[in-house]
Amino acid sequence: MLWWNGVPLPTPAAPIDYTYRDIEGANSGMTLGGSYSKNIISQKEDVHVVWESLSAEEAAVISSVKNSTYGRLTYFSPKAGKFITATMYTEALTEQLNSAQLKLGALSGDLRAELQFRQR
Repeated sequence: MLWWNGVPLPTPAAPIDYTYRDIEGANSGMTLGGSYSKNIISQKEDVHVVWESLSAEEAAVISSVKNSTYGRLTYFSPKAGKFITATMYTEALTEQLNSAQLKLGALSGDLRAELQFRQR
């Protein structure tokens, strides 16, 4: 389960992908002697989530994530071994309409969404 600013998001499809990024200090890089110096000042955890078979209402909840630049994502972190809350921003949100039905002027269908959360 995932929460964005305390609001529960729909249950994602498996798998959820986690990426770990090193944030390097100013003294990182190639030295004059040809070796590499890496001064890690922090490590960030990014979360890539896909949702399948969403209703229009569920897709709207996911779309609302893009209403702010930063937010608080609560999620299970494999690295920490527990649920954590981290300040994140989002990459591009991709939504796809897989099937659609028009009834009495209303469109309903099966939606898919994909979103990358990046730790600040």
